[in-house]
Amino acid sequence: MRAYITITFFLLSLGKLYAFLPETDLLTISPAIAKAGSTIEVNLSGTNLEEIRDLYFSDQRIKASPTMYPADDYHPAPRPILNRFKINIPADLPPGIYDVRSLGYFGLSTARPFMVISKDANEILEQGDHSKRESAMPLALETGVAGSMNNKGIDWYKITAKKGQRLLIQLWAERLDSRADGLISVYDTAGRELESNRRHFNKDPFIDFSPAADGEYFIAVSDTLYRGNGHYFYRLKASADPHIDFVFPPAGKAGAKESFTLYGRNLPGASLGENVSLKNKTLGSLETKIDVPATAQVAPEFHPGTPRQALIPTFSYRHGKSNLTRIGFATAPVILEKANIEKQKITLPCEIAGRFDQAGDADTYRFSAKKDDVFWVETISDRIGSTTDTFVIIHKIEKDDKGIEKLTKVIENDDPKSFFAVTQFNDLNADSLDSELEFKAPQDGDYQITIINQLAGGSPAHLYRLALRKPQHDFQLISGHERTKIINNDAFPAAPLLRRNGSLAYRIIALRHDGYAGDITITASGLPQGVTAKPLVLSGESREGFITLKATADAPAWTGAIKLTGSSTIAGKNVTHPAHSASIIWGIRVFAGQRQVRSRLDKEIVLSVTDKELAPAAIEPVENKTWQVELNQKLEIPIKVADTASRKGNLAIEVHGFPGMLRNPPKISIPEKNAEGKIIIDFKPGGNFKIEPGRYQFVLQGIGNTAYHYNPAAVVKAKAEKSRLEALEKKFNAEAASLKKQVAQSQKALAQAKKAATAAADDTARKNLTTISNAAQKKLTALTQQSTAATAKAKKAVQVKTAADKQIKAAENKAKEKNLPFAVYSFPISVEVKAVPKPEKNK
Repeated sequence: MRAYITITFFLLSLGKLYAFLPETDLLTISPAIAKAGSTIEVNLSGTNLEEIRDLYFSDQRIKASPTMYPADDYHPAPRPILNRFKINIPADLPPGIYDVRSLGYFGLSTARPFMVISKDANEILEQGDHSKRESAMPLALETGVAGSMNNKGIDWYKITAKKGQRLLIQLWAERLDSRADGLISVYDTAGRELESNRRHFNKDPFIDFSPAADGEYFIAVSDTLYRGNGHYFYRLKASADPHIDFVFPPAGKAGAKESFTLYGRNLPGASLGENVSLKNKTLGSLETKIDVPATAQVAPEFHPGTPRQALIPTFSYRHGKSNLTRIGFATAPVILEKANIEKQKITLPCEIAGRFDQAGDADTYRFSAKKDDVFWVETISDRIGSTTDTFVIIHKIEKDDKGIEKLTKVIENDDPKSFFAVTQFNDLNADSLDSELEFKAPQDGDYQITIINQLAGGSPAHLYRLALRKPQHDFQLISGHERTKIINNDAFPAAPLLRRNGSLAYRIIALRHDGYAGDITITASGLPQGVTAKPLVLSGESREGFITLKATADAPAWTGAIKLTGSSTIAGKNVTHPAHSASIIWGIRVFAGQRQVRSRLDKEIVLSVTDKELAPAAIEPVENKTWQVELNQKLEIPIKVADTASRKGNLAIEVHGFPGMLRNPPKISIPEKNAEGKIIIDFKPGGNFKIEPGRYQFVLQGIGNTAYHYNPAAVVKAKAEKSRLEALEKKFNAEAASLKKQVAQSQKALAQAKKAATAAADDTARKNLTTISNAAQKKLTALTQQSTAATAKAKKAVQVKTAADKQIKAAENKAKEKNLPFAVYSFPISVEVKAVPKPEKNK
């Protein structure tokens, strides 16, 4: 209880839990789908969508412009409609999914997927109330429809189909960053449910439906828990186009023309002879030759899966008009599993292409190895989308005196070493359920390796790649930027935003291939004027660290893409790889483990610099040097704090990202107006600090409170607008008063003209005076109309001014001083940990 009270008090001292200094989080763009060659209008929703002026796409051929109100009597120039934009997609833009971000007061937002489909495709938006089967919205086959789910509701669609047609009905929701856990069902006109599905493509459903008769059928779309609002959007399509479910083998040799078998539905030329089925639906098979690209690399297309799934080197393939599927690059000669052989013999090195054919399936392979032979063993299954959690175990095969076979366990593995983040301060889920281990043969002889799916499921689509190869040292890098955590179960996205004099840290995660333990140096390039970074070195087996960017006091505003690149010397060659940006998709409070957090790769790493705000503080060690300490000793690092006038209260500074420091990092608290402190690190190895001699880097993270004003310039702008409208109101009132006076004068002149015409002495005079009277009447009518319009204009000016008053009040409320938490980071700090000197022997 005491710890809970301490944490609660700490949070209260920092203000609202989620209210760190603001940056923009784009939640939805609606619709998130458009045809190449079209212009569409979209609406945005999100947090801190302040003064959004543009949209930024990962392919800058896509252009956006604000949707404008036309100029009117009160606004001489067109004005942007809040968070509404027109998007123009070039006709030659390849279909695919692109990143989109908003651009405004706080720079670039977080990214959302934007789907571009073929210019020849049919695409519509949902229309009207179709919440009941009786009012189902008609949907033509081969037409996509973009919609959103209502709370406690169902969206109904009506299709017309022919007997025997094989229709593939699928929902894109989670794959487009929707919150929906989709459910689709097919009904006949009598209301009988014919098919239903959820969670085929992760949380997105898919139905394979063949009508028993010609006629109308109904598709029901909902969230599985019947949740709904603008965050529960989707795309639905019923199609007879070909669909590839999986490819076997799932990988081929780079640079070779390889034979693959496509398994799927509606595949032209496919055979049903293999009698393969998924969920009681027969799949066709088609053997084909495919040219595997010469260079293994990560496919450039958007991947909706986890970062590790997206980072498997693959190339993309389509069969005619089929969906896009991915085929991997084999890391050793490929051997196909022979399902009819219980203990298949293999020769190392190799990569086995196999599958868990049925629930509970475990596959066993046997091989020979020489003493001290070293092989890297890796499964690739979860990372290629199979619903698996692999476990591998290697036994030595021996025989007793009677010749009876005996198995002795050598090594086993469930998950990668990096799978568990003890502090759970890493929310990017940069791991997988696949297995990996280093196998060193203890002696000459025969061995057996068994691979098991711990999720127990099985089907022809439960594929795996099992590699037993000589170590191929390499690395990949993931870069992430999350909202700073102050308790373990926060996990929220954040757009990288640098304030003047400020700092931010990108998390770097190194995926070390095949046990690679060399130094990896990460550098930043493409930085704008006024922004600097120092290299981060991940030494030895270090897998994570932080690279810090800092802005000067006069850094100009800037937004754009930057590059974080890792380099290392491997087998005498300099190897460089770019870091891939990963993001949390939706903010969440995690109570049952970090696997609940959804994350995926973005198309690029971005940065924004604002010249409108100043960071509250900066921290660095007093000395810029490599610090040295012996194992089991303590290291004191003096720290200096450079404050602006806005910091309030203590600045809590801790050691952040020190490799091997699992819990309870050293902390100090520097009071307000104090500029110095000293942090002490105890280098005694223990359960919370796995440390050994070597060179390490870490950063200092400071968390404090600041007096913050949200966009105060908006108040000035709103007041200036009100002053302009007050002058306009005064002008319109004067015009109305003048016209009212002219109307009164005209009424008087008309009365006099009529009186004179009545009193005329003869017809000629009467006729002349009547003409004058008619002219006076015409003038009065015109003046009355002008006066009415002027009075209405003056009245509306009051309404417009009232709206301006509300705008001022809203801007003032936003700009009121608030105590908000902020985070600040040092550049990476280097520490050399030396071994304890051995005592000298007595001479």
